Amino acid sequence: MAKGKSKGGQVVVNIEQNNRIYQIIATLLLCGAIGMVAYALAKNGWLEIAATMLTMFLVQLTTLLFKNGIIGLPEKQDDSAFKGTKGLLRTMAADFREWQARSPIWRLAALATGYTLAFMLARSGISWALTVFTNVWIAGAAAAFLASLIIFPSLIGNATKFLASRATESKKREQSVEDEEKEVVTKTFDLDQE
Repeated sequence: MAKGKSKGGQVVVNIEQNNRIYQIIATLLLCGAIGMVAYALAKNGWLEIAATMLTMFLVQLTTLLFKNGIIGLPEKQDDSAFKGTKGLLRTMAADFREWQARSPIWRLAALATGYTLAFMLARSGISWALTVFTNVWIAGAAAAFLASLIIFPSLIGNATKFLASRATESKKREQSVEDEEKEVVTKTFDLDQE
C-alpha cells in the first residue's frame, strides 16, 4: 500500500515491500501487451510504424531504468574476480557523462548521429523480428521475455548461479557418500586382515 506525506511542498511516497511483485507482473504484462500491439500493427501492413514504436519503447525504457538507478552495475562490494572491472566500467561511464556534458555542439551532433545509427540498427532487428513471429501470443511472450532481461539483467545470471550451486552441492553430497563407503570398505578390509 502506498502512503503519501506532504513535507514542505514535497510529496514523499513510501511503497511497502510486498507491492514489488505486483510492480514486476504489471511491467511484464505491459511490455507483453506493447509487443502484441506492435505485432498486430506489423501484420496489418504497418510494419515500419510498429518497429519504430517498439524500438523507441525499448530504448526509452532502458534509458529511464539506467537514469533512475533501477538497473546498472551492482553497488555492493564483493570478492568476485570482476571487482576491478566493475569499478573500471563505473569510472568509464562517469567519465563519458562528464565528457559529454562539456562537449561542443559539433561533438554533440556526432554523438546524436551515433545514437541514431544504433537506434536504426535496433529498429531493423526489431522489424525483422516482427516478421518472424507467427502468433500474437508468441510475440507477446517474446516482448515480455525481452523486458524481463532489461528489467532484471541479473535474472539469467542468478538462475545459472543457483543451478550451478545446486549441482555443486549435489556433487559434494555424492563425494561425501563415496568417501563414507570407501571408509567402510577400508575398515572392513582392515578387520578381515586381522
